[in-house]
Amino acid sequence: MKFCVFTDLHYDVIPDGDRRIYELIQECKRKKAEFAVELGDLCNPTKENHRILDLFIDAGISCYHSIWNHNTDFSSSEKVLSFFGLKEGYYSIIRDNIKFIFLDPNHIRTESDCTPECNANLTASSDKSPYIPKEQIEWLKSEIADENYFYIICSHQSLCNDFMVGNHSRGIVNREAVRKILEERNSLSRKILFCINGNDHGDDVKLINGIYYYSLNSASYIWHGVKEMYNYSKEVHDKYPYLKDMILYEEPLHVIITIDENTNVEIEGMKGHYQNVTPEDIGIADTWNGVSIRPHTSSLKISASSV
Repeated sequence: MKFCVFTDLHYDVIPDGDRRIYELIQECKRKKAEFAVELGDLCNPTKENHRILDLFIDAGISCYHSIWNHNTDFSSSEKVLSFFGLKEGYYSIIRDNIKFIFLDPNHIRTESDCTPECNANLTASSDKSPYIPKEQIEWLKSEIADENYFYIICSHQSLCNDFMVGNHSRGIVNREAVRKILEERNSLSRKILFCINGNDHGDDVKLINGIYYYSLNSASYIWHGVKEMYNYSKEVHDKYPYLKDMILYEEPLHVIITIDENTNVEIEGMKGHYQNVTPEDIGIADTWNGVSIRPHTSSLKISASSV
């Protein structure tokens, strides 16, 4: 099995989204990827942006999507789900003997309840987000119970990033509870191959209690908001006003993942380049929000003997 994974393209706020999608599709074809996994923040859920989904369909590449926080910034959860043809934000798909489990952490835990994060409703400093509700955790337990499958856990936000931005967490707030469930599953028979996420716009790999957690770098940029830089034409900056706060990668960063018949996993990363602004130009280090912001994605091999 071979597939491509990418994340955080943010099509609507960059000037070269079409080129990046085209290059991702061409790379899928060149590497003979059977399908693609997109870990969130692809585009706004508008009628016009259906063409992005159609590009993968027209290329004969099935693409599976994670629900993410920025798509629901100014839209309802229902609109986002409808855009992707999903009934729920969390779901699973089976390819051969591997079940891909897509979690939906885009919820807010308030003092009184747990509600989907949408329409910019994260307001109170006491609100906890991103958060996986209890019913989804119970669903996860049942999804990973079958001995016939190995499992890959996909989510937009991280199950291992402890970095805080003010009062809010970069990683899933109740990530330790989720990790405990995965670890308990592996204590019976080791079936969790790895977990993979987007959101952090950076590169990171952690091994926690026998399970790998892979944070995938963005297919387009780093958001910093530290020092405004105007390296494009006035017309481009007028059309894409957030560009001044970004460091764009030249290449659409991604990984190609191969899993053989013995469930050996090889994650093939890549080295890229900054487009025209570097962290040094901004005055920030190579680490941001708890992850590396160098223009690359890490390679990793996970042997079947370790799972």
